[in-house]
Amino acid sequence: MERAYTLAESVTVRLAARAQGGIWEHYRREAGSPWQPDWDYNRHDKTNIFRPWGFQTGHFTEWTKLLLNLERDLRAAGDARGQAPWLLQRAQSLFDAAWAHGWDAEHGGLVYGFAPQGDPATDMHQHVCDGDKYHWVQAESLAAAAVLATRTGEARYWQAYEQLWAYAWAHFVDHRHGAWFRILGPANQKLTDEKSPAGKVDYHNMGACHEVMDALAKP
Repeated sequence: MERAYTLAESVTVRLAARAQGGIWEHYRREAGSPWQPDWDYNRHDKTNIFRPWGFQTGHFTEWTKLLLNLERDLRAAGDARGQAPWLLQRAQSLFDAAWAHGWDAEHGGLVYGFAPQGDPATDMHQHVCDGDKYHWVQAESLAAAAVLATRTGEARYWQAYEQLWAYAWAHFVDHRHGAWFRILGPANQKLTDEKSPAGKVDYHNMGACHEVMDALAKP
């Protein structure tokens, strides 16, 4: 747990402070100053499956879930670090940012990526850099919403959960053959019949369901 705490604090606090408070994916080393955000890495390759440009909406909400799980496990172990206020504060701020910048008010669902604020390559009023909808983003986000709702008691997170689940049920779940479609276009058009890749199968979807059931089981 020592390593998990150090990693979580480094990524979501120390490095995030250099990246507009968010989780940036790419860094470079400068003389005497490692881990500087590389704002241009893969700028023209936003759909790179492992190294896309832009803030990844799903990684914001995934970190929300991980931070709250870390807080829970530290407290269960009697570790005083589980009382650190930053764990909940960062969990909420990351989810709130993902929802504010990533939720598609017209078509529903959370987009894949959004650009840094003030980026000269994007319109000042539109920060979405990849409007496609990925199954794992919706799954991780609905799990994060449920965990946040039970942790804080705030109704707005249950509302987000209900919106996400209704959206996923209507557009992502394959009601004929099972599982979730992997990716949809910005207007929720099906781009492919492909489901989760073989390496991950239904990890995100099933993991999210387990997280939600665990959250609902708590008094």
